[in-house]
Amino acid sequence: MSPIISVIITAIIVAPITWVVAVAYRKNSYESKIGSAEEKSREIIDEALKVAETKKKEALLEAKEENLKAKNELEKETRERRAEIQRYERRVLSKEENLGEKRIQSCREGRDFKKAFFRGRGIIC
Repeated sequence: MSPIISVIITAIIVAPITWVVAVAYRKNSYESKIGSAEEKSREIIDEALKVAETKKKEALLEAKEENLKAKNELEKETRERRAEIQRYERRVLSKEENLGEKRIQSCREGRDFKKAFFRGRGIIC
């Protein structure tokens, strides 16, 4: 056979085989790229979910801290107001006691005055 015919026959046989191998290679290459892209997208989604969960927990913790701070502030104000009310109550009680003592003293002085007044005139109460 002539070398040209051998080259043509070889080309006819090798061309389809090369084409099949090239298509298979491209297919595998694309599938691996798609697979790695899907894997990468899953990783991105998983990471985004983790970040979202972390942010949610942080926001919840921050809200709890603010709630506790507001509660403590309210309790502090309540204690201060109660203390102020107790001071006013003690002050009122003290004034009432002083007023009562003054009334008693006034009554005694009035009786003493009457006794002294009427004794001096010779009248006995």
